[in-house]
Amino acid sequence: MPARRRLEPGQVIGGFELESPDPAAAVFEYAVTNQVDHIVVGARAGSGLPRHLGSVSSRVVAEAPCTVTVVRTN
Repeated sequence: MPARRRLEPGQVIGGFELESPDPAAAVFEYAVTNQVDHIVVGARAGSGLPRHLGSVSSRVVAEAPCTVTVVRTN
């Protein structure tokens, strides 16, 4: 499916914060309930896949029901 519109740098569509004892499971539940087609998660800045990503982002990448992009700040 083609993109509906092009985002400008820094523009965010639908962001949210989440607190949960199992954040990865909460992300999956939110994604399924809201028919999310792309998840963007942050990587742990100082830490192969499980080593550079935190445990939550590693699990989201491995188990998400949709495309996942991992971003890292310097």
